[in-house]
Amino acid sequence: MWVFTTKGFLSIVQHNSMPDHFQVKSRVIDPLREFWPEHEVEAIDWADYRYRITIPKAEVVPVLAEQVAAVGYTNFKNECRRDEEYQEALGEVWVTMYEYQTRMEL
Repeated sequence: MWVFTTKGFLSIVQHNSMPDHFQVKSRVIDPLREFWPEHEVEAIDWADYRYRITIPKAEVVPVLAEQVAAVGYTNFKNECRRDEEYQEALGEVWVTMYEYQTRMEL
């Protein structure tokens, strides 16, 4: 699952050998430190997602639910303006998904 938050982008997948754990990955370290500061972030130089944590599912779900419950903005990309690079990347994702929508409507 991909999750875009105002704090950054996460990829959340089932851990390959621990059924009650997720592997939460990110392209940058900040969102992992922001959401789960008590967990050690592993950095893997060769991996597509360089930063990751292995974490019990029970610790991930409430954090994500809290992020959803806290939404009070009407424009997600504008809410992310504090990080210009991230906001620009979000714009590119928006364009890609808009183009996908357009193709699906044909």
